[in-house]
Amino acid sequence: MRHMPEPEPGAAADESGPARGRPLWYGLAAGVIVVAGFSARMAHQQQHPAPAPAISSDGRTVGGAGLGGAHVLASTQQFAMISPDNAPRALQQSGLTPDQQARILAGIRRREYRLVQMPLYDEGGRGGVVTVTSGGISQTVPLTPRPRTVLLPIRISGQVDIAPVTDPGLAGVAPGAITVLGPTPLPVIHRDEMLVLDVIVQ
Repeated sequence: MRHMPEPEPGAAADESGPARGRPLWYGLAAGVIVVAGFSARMAHQQQHPAPAPAISSDGRTVGGAGLGGAHVLASTQQFAMISPDNAPRALQQSGLTPDQQARILAGIRRREYRLVQMPLYDEGGRGGVVTVTSGGISQTVPLTPRPRTVLLPIRISGQVDIAPVTDPGLAGVAPGAITVLGPTPLPVIHRDEMLVLDVIVQ
């Protein structure tokens, strides 16, 4: 009876042939596709970056669902500061409520607020009424050719939000402010827009 020789362990054509390399090549091809897709996505984001949300003076997100998708206009202006010693008298003449005055004075004592005066006027001759918000306090200001001084409690962030009270129409409202440099036109505010001022105190 003849005994058939058993196959040697080293003769593994199925391990060393073309079939063995297929899983490796499949893995490499999949990796190349993933890397290419990631690179294309990053290139698209660099060309079209998502706008970062702006934060208003009282911590609200501007330009998102919090304000109905309002478009944000930005401007940086310098205004004069009222000394803490003169703050009580200035606040008494501001038209702010007693509660608001007490809140601002308490913030000044804690050095959380600086009191700034911002004269606003109608730059474009269109009139209109705006809401000015700073330090969590809102004031309604009619725009007229004669400047009206608005006292602003400015926090460390130094931001002031200005928005139309009613629909300003196609022309929008054109506020101006008297800064340390003199009368200064501010950006025109249209419907669904808000002007965010970065205030520098001097």
